[in-house]
Amino acid sequence: MTIEKPYPEITFERMQQKDLEQVMAIEKEAFPDPWSKSFFKQELRKRKTYIHLYIARLNNKVVGYIVFYLFRGEGHIMNIAVAAEYRRCGVAKYLLASALEVVRKNAGEEVFLEVSVNNTAAQELYKQFGFEVDGIRKRYYSNGEDAYVLRKEVQR
Repeated sequence: MTIEKPYPEITFERMQQKDLEQVMAIEKEAFPDPWSKSFFKQELRKRKTYIHLYIARLNNKVVGYIVFYLFRGEGHIMNIAVAAEYRRCGVAKYLLASALEVVRKNAGEEVFLEVSVNNTAAQELYKQFGFEVDGIRKRYYSNGEDAYVLRKEVQR
């Protein structure tokens, strides 16, 4: 699979402890109810084979990140975010394509994620990758919003 880079210098790298300040800045600007820094630290410390934390780095700056689990052939995208000044530039698409390639290389068969029923921009991104609505989780988010459960089969 060829992954299109939005910038020639952008890289897809495993997240490190040293990246957390920049990741947290993105997390806080992207979400009304952000994950805590301790959550990221804990996940980075675990280093279990099923936990995947990656960043998109551009000129030594973290411009986005993705967190996903891969367990027994099933991937689950937990979180994806891009710094405000790099949104709508292809960074999220690059992160998602790169993550799906990791899933494919690790014999993943399908991928799931939840997305707010009101987040049409994210829904459009996921549709471009072939995700389809598989269900709905009522009052999934802390603000009471419902979430669509999206599913995609991984192409071998």
